[in-house]
Amino acid sequence: MTMSSFALVHDNSHDRRRAVRRRRFQTIGLPWTDVPVGRSAAPRAAEDRRQWMVVSALAALAIGLHASVVWYVAGHSEATHTPPRKHEVAVQIVVPPPPPPPPKVEPPKPPPQRRLVKQQVLPQIEAPKPDVPVVDTAPSGPPVAVAPSVPEAAPPPPPPPPEVVTAPFGRAGYLNNPPPAYPAAAARQGWQGTVLLRVRVLSTGRVDVVEVQKSSGHKLLDAEAMATVRGWQFTPSKRGDTPIDGWATVPIEFKLDT
Repeated sequence: MTMSSFALVHDNSHDRRRAVRRRRFQTIGLPWTDVPVGRSAAPRAAEDRRQWMVVSALAALAIGLHASVVWYVAGHSEATHTPPRKHEVAVQIVVPPPPPPPPKVEPPKPPPQRRLVKQQVLPQIEAPKPDVPVVDTAPSGPPVAVAPSVPEAAPPPPPPPPEVVTAPFGRAGYLNNPPPAYPAAAARQGWQGTVLLRVRVLSTGRVDVVEVQKSSGHKLLDAEAMATVRGWQFTPSKRGDTPIDGWATVPIEFKLDT
């Protein structure tokens, strides 16, 4: 093979490699400069190295930009992310005083007994009777019937003493009754107040009906108090020693700590 034929084959293979590189550069959007045929191998190699250095520099720049964006976004998200503020609230429950003990009912005193006074019977002394002619003074009419003496009626027995009725009793903490939870929305708004509930308690101690006798001024607080008291257990009302249904008044106070 002559030198001219060898040079032609070498130029063709080099052109094919350059065509492949040109398509790759055009695919990724990088500029491509054609080197005219007939240049020596050393300038073409230098040109190839220069282009690869440009590609490497652009790739490094792109990687650096991406890393900077990721670092900025991560730092900004951590800086703007603040933990939620916790609202510490305290629920103060107004504990009503325990009901007073039932008054003692003394049994009625028995009526005084009548004393029977024994009459002293004195001996009768008969006086001498004068001699008087006996005259018949008996009435001529029919005999008159004499009514027998009627004894005095005994006094009626005293009426039985009235049975004492006690009211139902219940509050937070009594018989494991939980206090109401402070609604988060009410705490954020700073709502406070006292709810006065009227509760109907069955003879078993369970709650039957809960009504708002006096509102706190906020329906959210009233609803939370009613829902909590519905699950409470009460000491039922009693008539004497017998449990009966009854009504109780329960105050619930919602107060925030300052």
